[in-house]
Amino acid sequence: MPASRRPRAHISRPDSSWRVCALLGAVLALVRTSPAQANPGLEGTRHVGMGGASRASSRGTGAMLVNPANLGFSRQFELEPAYQVNIEDNTHGVGFLAMDSLKNERLAIGLGYIATVGGPKVRYQDVTQETQTLRMVHGGHELGLPIGINAVLGWLAFGVRPKFQYTILRFTDANGERHDARKQQLAFGLDLAMSLTFRRYAAISVIGYNLAGPAPPATNLDLTPIVYNPATLDRTRVSPLSDYPRSLAHGLAVFPTGDAGFSFNFDGFYDFTSYRSDDKFTRMVFAGGAEYTIKNLVPLRLGGRWDSRGRGKADDRGYIALGLGFLRGPPKGSVGWDIGVSFSRQVTGPNPETILAVNVGLLLNPDY
Repeated sequence: MPASRRPRAHISRPDSSWRVCALLGAVLALVRTSPAQANPGLEGTRHVGMGGASRASSRGTGAMLVNPANLGFSRQFELEPAYQVNIEDNTHGVGFLAMDSLKNERLAIGLGYIATVGGPKVRYQDVTQETQTLRMVHGGHELGLPIGINAVLGWLAFGVRPKFQYTILRFTDANGERHDARKQQLAFGLDLAMSLTFRRYAAISVIGYNLAGPAPPATNLDLTPIVYNPATLDRTRVSPLSDYPRSLAHGLAVFPTGDAGFSFNFDGFYDFTSYRSDDKFTRMVFAGGAEYTIKNLVPLRLGGRWDSRGRGKADDRGYIALGLGFLRGPPKGSVGWDIGVSFSRQVTGPNPETILAVNVGLLLNPDY
């Protein structure tokens, strides 16, 4: 088999595991306020380009973010810088991810650092009834160490993702003093995951996010000591969602031809934190997406999702997303590339959002 072809995922035959998987397309989707992420600034290119529906078929650095059980889905060693932006919220996510599943077919490990930097704005009327704009600072750091274990090769895998996470939402008053608009979070978080594959044609995954260390939502903003009329506060560009919600997700991937580069995906996501104060309401998100890789070189991705947000239908939202990439598998003893860009747009619901992301992956194939 030519060494330049991508390694097929573990759902494929054992002798075809050295073909480099189509991993990263580029992203563009609502990232910070995205419903289907375990990080407030970076969701993963492939996941975003497929509308938030890629958990069961995720692999490589993409699996580091959404499903650590799939770290060993394909045999590869990858280094990847990643960037994405929510244009309306002026929120940026920058990360550097590294993972290795080459040395041991039963164990895959990754290391990732992600920084979130944002400047959302709120508007209000002061005591003189003049409209004022207050720029806030939304920041965060995350360091994660995901581990994937293939318990039964080609069938059953488990994943764990311990992580250190820190987030803030602050503003500066007229005297130059900084204030927290919500309580800052400094905690150790934990994600757990399980994936079950059926030969080469289907996969099911279940993931629990932030089982430890969930962050509170930004439902109520503390703007003390600013004096203003609360009825005039416009905070539409400050998301009420938790940066790290305690949540549960499931995913189904179907591979019609038995090839990991062609899949249909269906995901569900349940957020137990963001609207808990609303009589313990659970936010639900349902997504569908597809990926087709042309000649093992060009992955095309398309997807969409529905986000229930809070109670009632007034704040329900719908999104569409697409992604395009280029990949070149690494010859033995050399390197390959996985480059992409994706776009996501909110098409229904209030306060439409637009997200853009670009990712570059360096695939390594050391000659052992």
